[in-house]
Amino acid sequence: MENINVRSTEVENVCPATVLQRIPVIINKILETLPMKSLHACARVCRTWNEIVKKIKQTRTSLHWLCVQGEDEENQKDHNIVEDLTMSFQLTSEPAHVFVFCTSSLFEESLYVPSKSQSRRPRLCKSQSYDVESFITSLLPSSCKCYSVAADGIIGSSVNKTVEIEHSVMAMTYLAIPRLPGVEIYDFFIDLNKHIPPMTPEIPDLFNVEEVTTVPYDQEVKAILFFSDLHFCPQEIQLGLLDYYNGCPVVGGYVDHIVTPLSECGLDESSDSQVRCIALCGPNVQVASVVVKEDTDSEKEIEKELLKLKACNLPTEKSFAFMFACLGRGKSYHHGKENVESSIFRKIFPQTPLFGFFGNGEIGMNYLHPYDSMENGFKSKKTKTSRHHPKLSHAYTSIFLLVSITSC
Repeated sequence: MENINVRSTEVENVCPATVLQRIPVIINKILETLPMKSLHACARVCRTWNEIVKKIKQTRTSLHWLCVQGEDEENQKDHNIVEDLTMSFQLTSEPAHVFVFCTSSLFEESLYVPSKSQSRRPRLCKSQSYDVESFITSLLPSSCKCYSVAADGIIGSSVNKTVEIEHSVMAMTYLAIPRLPGVEIYDFFIDLNKHIPPMTPEIPDLFNVEEVTTVPYDQEVKAILFFSDLHFCPQEIQLGLLDYYNGCPVVGGYVDHIVTPLSECGLDESSDSQVRCIALCGPNVQVASVVVKEDTDSEKEIEKELLKLKACNLPTEKSFAFMFACLGRGKSYHHGKENVESSIFRKIFPQTPLFGFFGNGEIGMNYLHPYDSMENGFKSKKTKTSRHHPKLSHAYTSIFLLVSITSC
């Protein structure tokens, strides 16, 4: 009888956590249901949990995206965009890169977040003020790289739809990309005050890409995203990138703000004009791009142009796309009909999320090479293209870039 009492006392004193640690299968099932931020906290519990978390993280390679917006111009301040963003960043995959497109209306507002160290008395609770970039950065791992721009309007995707948001609404869309094999992303900045003055159309080679690029020499660059906060940028800069990276598509546009601290981009505090370039690199990155020209206005003609992307046969199981459109190609251009071009894209590529903005000018080119999954060769690097340069600067157009992540 005495032995039974001793055993029952021992059972009562056993910590539940200790029991769980002895049954890895149960721990694994529980941890698999947690978002990435909670997983990081669990990884610090003990060595066993840390090893389980490492294995779970390796299996999570999903892309995440969302579009958040205010209800309308009158009620947008009542819409708790901070709460929506906080909830949306409970991601299951750990992001390595995040693309953020926000409206200038949101960029110009301060976001007020309740202080984490609140007083016991509710009336003494304070809110902390953030700009958009700082707030998004606070929600991401310190190792994650964030690429943000602000424009008058944006194109964003949620789970089941893609929307075009124009003019004055507080809105933001993001694409979160985890670390994937064969995929690398680099960004670098160009100070236009430094590179514009000596340039003339007769001497385009004065722009030396090697002075600004951060892309390692051995990386295969598949596409360059090109954003400028001026309303004009000499085409020699874009052509220099095109030549240096073997004719890979250079796409983007002119935005209101490049949302990046000066300390990060390495420019002088006096610099008020910059270009941000984002290089999509790696053997597992495949791309195609098309320009919907200014005189292409009917839905049938737009669909015909976007079907050229489909003809490239890029795998869409893990893919995303960018759309950079002129401010004049929105609802008014399509006779009061909303989401025309993005809906056509969604019809052709139902599994591919679409992101971008309405800007003050577009940069892009047709890049339509059929994809061959059996092809293993790579282009030689740093050789000048001998073909005629395409037109890169446009107006009243829409630029589409389709990006496919393939397996090794």
